[in-house]
Amino acid sequence: MKSLLLGSFSLLTLIAASAALSPPAVAQSTLYSTEAIASAACGADEVVWVNLDRSRLYHKGQADYAKGANGGYGCLKQVSSKYRPGQSQ
Repeated sequence: MKSLLLGSFSLLTLIAASAALSPPAVAQSTLYSTEAIASAACGADEVVWVNLDRSRLYHKGQADYAKGANGGYGCLKQVSSKYRPGQSQ
């Protein structure tokens, strides 16, 4: 039993040490719940709709802009590297 506890402790120590050496996480793209909030945050950058289920972004004027329950508004420059442009059907 003692060796099992010691082994578990060693494993946890190893995991904690490797986490401390990991590079910092890349900042996540920020999505906003309303177009007005996104517009204020984006400034001169274009506000786009990001559909998280499709991993696509849509520009205002496209049929799928602001459609879908799982998504949000974002700044084009910030989200364009993570999401592909969508084509409305």
